[in-house]
Amino acid sequence: MLSTELIYVRTCSFQGNFTSWEYTPSMMARTSSLCIISLIVAVAGTLLCVFLYSSHTTLFSPGFYVNSVSLKTSGASSPVFSGVVTRSFPDISDIDETVYAASDSKSNCPYWAVLTTIHGPSEAVRFIATNRNWCLVIVADTKTPPRNVYLRGVEAEENVRFLSLEDQDYLYRALSLIIPREHFGRKNIGYLYAIQHGAELIWDFDDDNLGLIDIKSKNFKPEFHYVTSCENHLSPFRCINPYPYFGINESHAWPRGFPLRRIKDQSMTPKMCNFNDKVIIGVFQSLANVQPDVDAIYRLTRDVPFNFQATPDSHRPLVVPKGMYVPFNAQATLWNRNSFKYIPLPISVHGRVSDIWRSYMAEYFFYKNNIQVAFTPPYVKQDRNPHDNLGDLDAEIDLYRKSEQLVNFLSRHSSSTSLKELYQELYQREYIEERDLRFIKVWDAMFRFVLDNQKET
Repeated sequence: MLSTELIYVRTCSFQGNFTSWEYTPSMMARTSSLCIISLIVAVAGTLLCVFLYSSHTTLFSPGFYVNSVSLKTSGASSPVFSGVVTRSFPDISDIDETVYAASDSKSNCPYWAVLTTIHGPSEAVRFIATNRNWCLVIVADTKTPPRNVYLRGVEAEENVRFLSLEDQDYLYRALSLIIPREHFGRKNIGYLYAIQHGAELIWDFDDDNLGLIDIKSKNFKPEFHYVTSCENHLSPFRCINPYPYFGINESHAWPRGFPLRRIKDQSMTPKMCNFNDKVIIGVFQSLANVQPDVDAIYRLTRDVPFNFQATPDSHRPLVVPKGMYVPFNAQATLWNRNSFKYIPLPISVHGRVSDIWRSYMAEYFFYKNNIQVAFTPPYVKQDRNPHDNLGDLDAEIDLYRKSEQLVNFLSRHSSSTSLKELYQELYQREYIEERDLRFIKVWDAMFRFVLDNQKET
């Protein structure tokens, strides 16, 4: 957006030293003319800014758009992110979609837990590794202890797979090369490995979240007792806050990624009623006790740790109503096979934003396919790895600035039929960057390759 300012122009004559100034009539006339011209330019610039803001008009060339962030309304307010189209789709034709995934000799497993970490084995990792019903894939990064050191700490059984960076390059080379090292997004390779090796369920977890949703409980059956909103007509803003239903000690509590301007909005916590109608669940999100998944603003201003009052015995799962959006994480979520297509994590944003953006995008497609999300009482407790809350605050800026606009866009948008198309829309609106456009193109090709080759075996 153009910016102008009125410049005061002064002319003078030099009289032999740097402190002697004299105005002449002709100079004063020139000064007046320059001031008038500057004023005209300033007014014209202001009118142009207002015109561009109000019309979002295409400017200069096809595909170039003016970003319509809000104008300042007072000296104390800064522009607000708008979420409108600001840039055109870049040329990524150099990405080769003829990709393949290599295979290893490991046998298939129906239940997979997926983790990426830079730490040594934790109690949560050992808990999964010793559960004979589950297989575990650990996606290493540059700071992860070497394979022999890590697995010694796990007392690894046959159900544990450790993917070094070299393994990742060999098995999924195109994907491994496009995902940055030292990024949360390397977890995507673990998802693909689990899918390639027969996953029916994926437990998406962090190594500081101890526990596991009990898939044999009554709450996991296709026809189970649950709660959802009693109201047919929910808030026009298509979001609900699940935390109050599960019992909180504070007046307000909200999940990381929940739109900040809505945390005090009572319409975001509708009355819940019991149901047992059949529903198709794509993702179960387990809440966490001790260190629940809340944002840095919450941690800096409210009491943490805390526990939810709900237990699996006292509270039914909460099924998010169709068409409503709730952020869910990559710390303690159980993914059904019907949702694997939407499991990839964006790689061009910070890890504390990536899983939230993924959740909103997944929900967009879930509702198109009659799939829903369920929140459960805590099956896990989080013994949080060391964090700097101010560092997290900085990492989460996009969540604070853009979540509400993203929910608004997704709830009104209907034309995207694939993740690739939706990524393009979000790139043009500055939610993700070009690297993600390249990533999703490769992921989509490799995902299809894995599924096609599964059918052949």
